[in-house]
Amino acid sequence: MRKLENFELKKGYAEFCPVGEVSFEQMVDLISRAVLMCRKQKINNLLLDSTRLSGFQQPGISERFNLAERIARDAASLVKIAHVAGPEWVRSGKFGVIVSKNRGLDAELFHSPSLALEWLLQPAKKST
Repeated sequence: MRKLENFELKKGYAEFCPVGEVSFEQMVDLISRAVLMCRKQKINNLLLDSTRLSGFQQPGISERFNLAERIARDAASLVKIAHVAGPEWVRSGKFGVIVSKNRGLDAELFHSPSLALEWLLQPAKKST
């Protein structure tokens, strides 16, 4: 797999902060590649910061559904994702997060990188 720009290994997680003007489809592909790279390298936690991506209109419900479904499939319940995004991503009540969780992905959306990292590095809660 070709190296991803702005993908760094940190202590206990990987961080992916893509930058640039891209189409929505290109953004989906970048996120997918980062998730697949985490799986391949057995990295369980991914901090994704998409706040420096631009060039596309905010996706509608069907695009958000397809994105969430693809990333959940790529993660295969092996990668926990904390996504730092702008407020426009939450306008639909975290629809994508709900779709992802319904497909087995442990993911959450944040506006703050520090809160995202805090959540990401919390140990998994044991079910009772």
